[in-house]
Amino acid sequence: MVSYLSTSSISYYMKNYDPVKVLYAVIITLVSLYTLYITSAFFYVLILSALFAYIIHPVYFFCIRFVKNKQICALIPLGAIFLITVASGVMIVKALMNEISRILEIPNTFNGFANMDLRRIVGLFEPLIQTHPGKLTESIGAYLNSLVTDYVPQIQSNIFQISTVLSILIIELIVIVVLTYYLLVESETIATELPNLFPDRKVGVIFLGELNHIYHNLFIVYFLTCLMTGIIGGILYWALGVPYSLIWGILTFIMALLPVVGAGTVYGLLALYYVLIEDFFTAGALIFLGIIFLSIIPDFIMRPRFARNRAAIHPAITLVAFAAPVFVLGPIGVIIGPLTYGFLLAAIRTRKILGTSSVQTGSSAAGSPDDLAGSPIEKSAESPVGRSVERPVQASGERSRSGN
Repeated sequence: MVSYLSTSSISYYMKNYDPVKVLYAVIITLVSLYTLYITSAFFYVLILSALFAYIIHPVYFFCIRFVKNKQICALIPLGAIFLITVASGVMIVKALMNEISRILEIPNTFNGFANMDLRRIVGLFEPLIQTHPGKLTESIGAYLNSLVTDYVPQIQSNIFQISTVLSILIIELIVIVVLTYYLLVESETIATELPNLFPDRKVGVIFLGELNHIYHNLFIVYFLTCLMTGIIGGILYWALGVPYSLIWGILTFIMALLPVVGAGTVYGLLALYYVLIEDFFTAGALIFLGIIFLSIIPDFIMRPRFARNRAAIHPAITLVAFAAPVFVLGPIGVIIGPLTYGFLLAAIRTRKILGTSSVQTGSSAAGSPDDLAGSPIEKSAESPVGRSVERPVQASGERSRSGN
């Protein structure tokens, strides 16, 4: 019996064997693997583009209500981010130049030492040394000359490496901006087609709905909280008379984005500076008001209000998702970690929703369909992803019925 089944199965495969199809399958597989290989260097660029598009999509969605033009609505948030970045960079460079110019104006500092004669400086130590100042100056000059000559090739190679890295960074930034623009313009199409990648479309709708809620909490809520922390920090520094309060507010926003570091690094260092210059009132105000307005209020008041209740994530999981991958992947782990943890959490919640809905369906099999109106599947379909994927399905069904 076993030999008969094996013989029949072999004959079946021999009859349906098509070498052309097999060749096509092999070629497509090899080309797909090679495409993944040549795109692997740009993997984090694609991740960053998708993340930026997801974070600024609420602004794009708000603009589309009034402008009704996808291209212009995608350019508005990108242009705003570009202008804010350039303005912040100009302010920081201007502040640094002002401080450097003040340092150079101080007597007996770099400017004073630069104008002094090397022979006079060496002459001060003439009673302590045996060599004549003139010969000592010549030997120092010869040593510095040989030192520069020996390190010129290394300096040139370092300059070449830095220029190469900067060129690659500029290209990557351009690619990120362009991909973010197209992802925003095609966001509705992408949201509609994503469930088709799943074997079961209903499972895909539920999973993407949960993933949207979780990523909203992990990224958009996190970004908004850090942004509000930076704004409040800038206002607080300005009220206390701290110089360059806007720049310190920007640094507070950046530090708040970094896990474990937090905004306390900025106002803590500022408080330490005012302690060193014996301005204890400003130092105490920075510590006291910083803890209240830059640590307690963002974490315990703003973040829960921004977050969605159904996507509530334990703070310990959020901390591990942002901090732990940094020690393995480096700075990019701040992005890859939450993406991975959020994906797994969405899969767990989807399985739980499907299990709950199957139990409810089995217990109310004899009831009416209205008994399932409050099931988790129906709630998941109410999400933006669910609504965006269900409309094309209904429209296609209506067209097929009208054709018949």
